[in-house]
Amino acid sequence: MKKRVLNAVSAVTAVIMAFGSVIPTVAYDAEASGSVQVYEFENGSTSGGKIFSNGTDGLKRGGDWSDATDLSNFSGKGFSYLDQKGTTVSIEVEVPADGLYELTFCYCQPSDRNKKVQYLNVNGANQGEVSFPYNEKFAETSGGIVLLKNGRNTIELEGYWGYTYFDYLKLAPAPEHISNLSPTAQLSNPNASESAKRLYSYLRDQYGKHIIAGQQEYCGSHNYNSWNSPDVFIKDNEAEFQYILDKTGKQPAIRGIDLLAYNTTSSWRDNAPERAIEWTNKYHGIATLTWHWNVPTEKGSTETAFYVKSASATYTTFSISNALEEGTWEHEVLMADIELIAGELKKLKDADVPVIWRPLHEAEGGWFWWGAEGAEPCKKLYRLLYDQLTNVYGLDNLIWEWTGYTFPTSAAWYPGDDVVDLIGYDKYNAKDGLPNLSAISSTFYSLVQSTDGQKMVAMSENDSIPSIENLTNERAYWLYFCPWYMNYLTSEQNNPVDNLIDVYNSEYCITLDELPDLKTYPITEGSTEAKPFYGDANCDGKVDISDAVLVMQYAADPEKHPISAQGLENADVKNRGDGVDKLDAAEIQKYAAGIISKFN
Repeated sequence: MKKRVLNAVSAVTAVIMAFGSVIPTVAYDAEASGSVQVYEFENGSTSGGKIFSNGTDGLKRGGDWSDATDLSNFSGKGFSYLDQKGTTVSIEVEVPADGLYELTFCYCQPSDRNKKVQYLNVNGANQGEVSFPYNEKFAETSGGIVLLKNGRNTIELEGYWGYTYFDYLKLAPAPEHISNLSPTAQLSNPNASESAKRLYSYLRDQYGKHIIAGQQEYCGSHNYNSWNSPDVFIKDNEAEFQYILDKTGKQPAIRGIDLLAYNTTSSWRDNAPERAIEWTNKYHGIATLTWHWNVPTEKGSTETAFYVKSASATYTTFSISNALEEGTWEHEVLMADIELIAGELKKLKDADVPVIWRPLHEAEGGWFWWGAEGAEPCKKLYRLLYDQLTNVYGLDNLIWEWTGYTFPTSAAWYPGDDVVDLIGYDKYNAKDGLPNLSAISSTFYSLVQSTDGQKMVAMSENDSIPSIENLTNERAYWLYFCPWYMNYLTSEQNNPVDNLIDVYNSEYCITLDELPDLKTYPITEGSTEAKPFYGDANCDGKVDISDAVLVMQYAADPEKHPISAQGLENADVKNRGDGVDKLDAAEIQKYAAGIISKFN
């Protein structure tokens, strides 16, 4: 289906004419120009779903709908519907060039007060998932950023939780800077140790060029005869690492370690910090630490748990909100645990071992106590933990990683750029007994976009390792992968041996034997100045008609309509280096209207 969007160009022209100059406009077809396009779902196809091509005719109200539910605000002639798992709705779209495109879905999901999640497939390949929060009328939500090829492409939604209505798909070129992958060169801690800076510089140098192989170890002791060799911590219980070596002849560069055994309620310890030191200093690898933070199941209990009641039969009633209030028993436990974990992490600092530190992971899932009471207390706890470990206990060897999601609500959970160095994503999307080797580029670029490209994005946990072909073809430049242990690595339904061999022996994948000497790796401090965000004259983080208007005003009277130094650099898009004038305004107008997809 074709739709003309002359109204967008006309609106732009009308505003700019008001300032005495007219930028030439071009009548264009959305499908042929790379501009914003709209595709109606009733004109698409379905397998097992429903298409309502005559509006709400034949629509039956769901028993769980509220009285306020009203689907009459659909556009076009109707909409489509997914219900059961595995049903699909799809649309054929056409784009003028290979590139990244941003998807927006107009939907109504009146059944689940939380959300429904559907699989997103592009040209037959899974690209991750899209979350559809509860609503009672058709409204828009982001579908992420996907790589499309020049010409015709198929966008498909496949029911996972189903029970969602779809009105239209909006398609637009993704912001140019999202694909540039230029993360900040600065760690969040201005007093980070040299070893942390060296590791971060190495990670940054690989980002977009290679993927680093990682593997999560099994919890517990890894030396069953420690009495005989008390200084050896990596010896036994190495099934995952031996499996990789046997199958590929290689070892992962990154070792994932869980501090699950470390809390003040239990006395059990498994030498996890010592393994991180040994992996880094003896085997010359990289360590990433997560913390399944066990707390008492209830006040006074010596039993521990990290799950909440809705997630597991073994659970805790520990309240994060109470823990953040002084004078509560939960707060006493919280601060004692932080002191204990600081002591364990200090062992690494004293051994000059930098680590990727990933606390409070998967918070938005709500199954752990630190995420069970919403975003605000979780962010407050994260920032408290950051302040305590960084400023109170002086741990300058930590590279802080936040495990994010791509839900419409995820931005509210983000602790802030000032306390985060990396973004992680825990990918578990193998289904129906089959591996999923997709690189889920939609998820990757949505996470990149979530920090405006400032933070590197890693696959901090996963089941199936994406194939090298998919990683490169989809341009999904994950920093590293790290399968969970046991069958998440070793079963064919998660990781086929052929793919494991392919990945580990690819030039694209960095393994343990390919790491440089990270103790002497050069530090890239980077510039503290902001990089140009071309087109963003008013420095509001986006490029739209207001930028073109500002440039026209500036060109007419720079004293009356000044632009900041950064804005002038951003606005110089035409014949860069010759200053900012009306030609730059014309280019920004074309970009805002979708006539061009990037600045040359």
